[in-house]
Amino acid sequence: MRYTTKYKEEARAKLVEAGGRHAKQHGFISSGMADLAAAAGVTTGSLYKHFSGKSDLFVAMITAELKRTADLYDAVDPADAEQVSRALAGYLSFSHVQHPEAGCPLPSLTPEVGRADDVVKDAFEKGVQSIHANVTALTGNPDTAWAVMAQNVGAVMLARGMHTEALQRELLSAVRHAGEQLIGSDKSIQTARKR
Repeated sequence: MRYTTKYKEEARAKLVEAGGRHAKQHGFISSGMADLAAAAGVTTGSLYKHFSGKSDLFVAMITAELKRTADLYDAVDPADAEQVSRALAGYLSFSHVQHPEAGCPLPSLTPEVGRADDVVKDAFEKGVQSIHANVTALTGNPDTAWAVMAQNVGAVMLARGMHTEALQRELLSAVRHAGEQLIGSDKSIQTARKR
């Protein structure tokens, strides 16, 4: 039986999505192809029909996951301070800490990308630049965007390593307030310059 191009694309997307969720929760490097295939409900052979190997799958996953995060920020209206604040709060939520499989790949997979080959790093860099462009649209300043991104990713990583929920929440709240102040001060400076 021959499958249509659309069916093959949908099957590949399902593998990338399920593999991404699994990798964010359990780690990519420590997961074998059998684990990643099982997460998608397919055989290892099915993975190899779509990907030449584990690195090829990692590139596809990183690309899709980072695009999803970039799209979340792209959907926020930079002129709506409440939307910007909600986006920041959503990233720094306790739910994001508890459910890495449903969140941004940066806190989960960045250390693994650092040990990956150059093809994976290139895909990662391109995805991070897209996120940065969209966060820059919200902050109005590329330097502030980098600072907010680094603070947020670092806070989620640190919170995931902590055992005490109260301390996790304290950290997330502190970084959220710092981010709001950073963004607010940059926007105030820009408004003053425009006058």
